[in-house]
Amino acid sequence: MAAASTPAPVIKKKPFSWQNLAIGAAIQTFEVSTLGQPFEVVKTHMAAHRGDNLAMAIKKTYQRGGLRGFWQGLIPVLPSLSGDREE
Repeated sequence: MAAASTPAPVIKKKPFSWQNLAIGAAIQTFEVSTLGQPFEVVKTHMAAHRGDNLAMAIKKTYQRGGLRGFWQGLIPVLPSLSGDREE
């Protein structure tokens, strides 16, 4: 005797909203520029200077560029904090 087959459930998708996509992109951009960039700068410092711990990496980053040093490289047109200048 053959088992009775049940129909597959119908999955209804929510409608796509361009407004939600734009809001999500704006929130992600804000998050990257406020939280993500400072963490990336410190992480990169720790990778380049294996002997430094988190506190040392934060201290050296601050000493190198002040508070702006944590956003180093976010906007490429700004001058580098390392003192290198193109002429």
